[in-house]
Amino acid sequence: MSDRTHETARLNRPSGDHIPSLQSLRGIASLTVLMRHYVRCFPGGETFWLAYQNIFFNSQAAVVVFFVLSGFVLSPSFFNKPTSVSELAGFYVRRFFRIVPLLAVVTAFSFFYVKSAFSTWKVPFANSWFEGLLAHDVPLSASILARCFVGMNSALVPQNWTIACELLVALILPFLVKACTGRLWLAALTFVIAAVLSFLAADGGGKSLPVLYAVDFVIGILTFRILQSYTKRYSDLFFYAAVIGLVCTWKMVEVVTGQVDLPFNDPLRSLVEAIFAAFIIYGLATKNHMARLLSARWLVWLGDISFGIYLVHFLVIVVVARLMAHFLVPYSLPTQMLLMLVPVLAISLGASYFSYRFIEIPFNDLGKSLQRHVRAALARG
Repeated sequence: MSDRTHETARLNRPSGDHIPSLQSLRGIASLTVLMRHYVRCFPGGETFWLAYQNIFFNSQAAVVVFFVLSGFVLSPSFFNKPTSVSELAGFYVRRFFRIVPLLAVVTAFSFFYVKSAFSTWKVPFANSWFEGLLAHDVPLSASILARCFVGMNSALVPQNWTIACELLVALILPFLVKACTGRLWLAALTFVIAAVLSFLAADGGGKSLPVLYAVDFVIGILTFRILQSYTKRYSDLFFYAAVIGLVCTWKMVEVVTGQVDLPFNDPLRSLVEAIFAAFIIYGLATKNHMARLLSARWLVWLGDISFGIYLVHFLVIVVVARLMAHFLVPYSLPTQMLLMLVPVLAISLGASYFSYRFIEIPFNDLGKSLQRHVRAALARG
């Protein structure tokens, strides 16, 4: 969810370090998550937005896109490269500095918020789900607090479960890349094992989520492998069909299985969404028509700051709601939601841009530097 999107030499990189349209895709996915969480905090009955939020604000599909993208963009780190101790250590160091520094900053702000009297201010038009977000004086032992700072507990950053998936799957990702980019039978076996484990982990609770979603990373790696052999573009109509399939998977799975109200972390839904996401990524990587549209500078900028948007939006929502609640009481709920959305978006984008410039870039550069030093030290040693 948090890397700039690398492109290989075989794909004739336009900028040398990332595919602009995939970076934009990341930004769109982050905004989708923000909007879904925003709408969920303030339900206003069976309105248009609530009735169709599973389509227009499909946050589960957006998260799957993040995971498939991570598998895709991290594959070049070990494609046709050795998995030596020095390479592995360097990869882990860089991954840590790419994700954890900004997470730690957002966690610190969330900690001060929940400990302040401000977090007790009432928002009369919010629902119980909103009240459960970053609740005042939430119990935090030293162990829980430490895990929050490294993404292993969601008490202060509710979406930390996805960060845990990113970090824990990263531990085995180099070996997944080697398996998926080696012999065809080994790649197929890796996919099958990951898919089976996904279904077996479905009832295992939060701790099993990295196992459930590991198959999404595998699908991203396999997409990268396919692009090394086949760079032929498919029809734009097929691309748009994949987009529709991605956002409507939840309904298709409900119809096929006969289940209503699928759980958020349903393995079949996640698997199908990951396959559709792979087709979308392939289409954009081969520079289809939509890739050119998504290469607009402002969309790429949105992708650059997407990690900040993803991490900070819950905190921004609860803060803005409490600051504006008193002034919005006389208005109808739809009006309240609309008036609040403007500052929520403005502050989220502004804070994300600031964090990108002054936290993400410096620490990412530090991670790259440490990666080189670690490689050199272990190679000598």
